[in-house]
Amino acid sequence: MRELLYTILELEEWHSSNSTCVFCPGLKKAECQIRTRSKVTGEMVENDKACESCKEKFENDELPKCSCGRLKTRYTCDCKEEGDEKELPLLPHQNGGMALFYERQINDLWEQLITAEVTIEIEREEVIKFQEKSEEWSKRQKQELLDKIKSLEEKISQLEEENKLLKEQQNGQVAQIEVKETKKWPWLKLRK
Repeated sequence: MRELLYTILELEEWHSSNSTCVFCPGLKKAECQIRTRSKVTGEMVENDKACESCKEKFENDELPKCSCGRLKTRYTCDCKEEGDEKELPLLPHQNGGMALFYERQINDLWEQLITAEVTIEIEREEVIKFQEKSEEWSKRQKQELLDKIKSLEEKISQLEEENKLLKEQQNGQVAQIEVKETKKWPWLKLRK
């Protein structure tokens, strides 16, 4: 199977009035051309006309293909199973003109667009993964901080209790000292 390039072009004016779609079984009016060229030699293999629905099918890669790689039309394929093509240099009178130049540019731009879309999708997935990991890390850090705050609050309440007990003990010792002193020196009691 040879490598082929497909290019969707607007229907040329001289074709537009009486052209029908070559893919549909009915006689739908053609809206565009699908040019098929050999990727190796640049030779035009086919110039099919397609209606709007077949154009959409082509863009979604839903049109069937022959074993030679060409798109299957309602006509039989006149392909010859050929071996690998060899790229030959084009002679000046064979250059294909501006149409070939523009078709190649269109195909290159389509390939760049597809590559960019794939790259963007991969980067978008990576950003989503990063955001998920970031949120997970943030939740974990938040929980660790909440746990630390809770343990510090427990420690503060424990220290407050110990402080309260120490004050009570200190007040009890002061009261005992006062009682002992009044017993030793009764005159001290009178002064107060």
